[in-house]
Amino acid sequence: MRLFKTVLAVLAAAALVAAPADAGQPRPPSDPAGALLAALGTHSILAKSSPDPGTFVFDLIRDPRFPGRVNDVVVECGNSRLQPMLDAYIAGGDVPDISHVWRDTTQPSCGFSLFYEQLFALVRQVNTTLPAAKKIRVLAGDPPIDWSRITSPADLDPFHDRDGSIVSVVKTQVLQKHRKALMLFGLGHLTHDGGSGAVAQLEREYPGAAYVVADHYGFTTDNKRLEQRLGSWPSLTPIAGSWLGTLDTTYFPTNRDYPPGTKGYPGVDAYLYQGPADLLLREPLSARAILDTDFLNELRRRATAIDAPSDGLEWPEFFFDRERASGVLLRG
Repeated sequence: MRLFKTVLAVLAAAALVAAPADAGQPRPPSDPAGALLAALGTHSILAKSSPDPGTFVFDLIRDPRFPGRVNDVVVECGNSRLQPMLDAYIAGGDVPDISHVWRDTTQPSCGFSLFYEQLFALVRQVNTTLPAAKKIRVLAGDPPIDWSRITSPADLDPFHDRDGSIVSVVKTQVLQKHRKALMLFGLGHLTHDGGSGAVAQLEREYPGAAYVVADHYGFTTDNKRLEQRLGSWPSLTPIAGSWLGTLDTTYFPTNRDYPPGTKGYPGVDAYLYQGPADLLLREPLSARAILDTDFLNELRRRATAIDAPSDGLEWPEFFFDRERASGVLLRG
């Protein structure tokens, strides 16, 4: 009996030594995809920052549970004027000029995005395996601009309200139809902390509609130590009730000023960790876009029409210079 008690004591001591510093905290779910999809049981919108720093979004869409939970994927890089073209493509139709959907937006960077180029093709392919009732729709959230009509800076003025366009699309195509959606946008459009972003606007009429997820790109200070606390990846940690919620807000890259003493990540419900910030890869430019001289000439025409500064994002040369000067790592 004495030997048995001794063994138990040793095992207990070993467990304490092996336990992580946050053993008393709720552990992140071992199935982050399942946890996110489960959030759609109480929310209409799963709002996640994009483009993805890893492969999580693609793996989520390939997950066999996804079509049963999500009806629509709403994207930032998509011209809402071309929704009929996008619908036809996602349904499997022959649409040879589908790249116009993400190239003809108000954001020149969308035209070089490999993430969205692959995302549309992946959803289209997943739909070939699904019955009609479960097929996924992709909704374009950017304003309905027609670049062939833009010949001066004033012509662009009606299309500056990007959040207004997102709100209109999500309200009419998702919430009013009682559907469930995955929103993929820059985090500034998604936080629900009373700002002017799309989700904040939507929740004035539909309180609590969204579950907002921020990706880890690195803490602003003490990153190495805090990443160790995040543990293995991929993992999803709720902000409320976890050690992340006790951190000073200044540890998170909010790009906003909050009163001293503010805790957690304002306007965000959960934190997705896809690996250490030093190992995250920068999104490469689309080779199709770079090699398409007609598209590059059209970008130059647009930049000229709106009097874009010579070092502005509107010029393709900016992307090429950035590519030559950057490494493959996000922090390289």
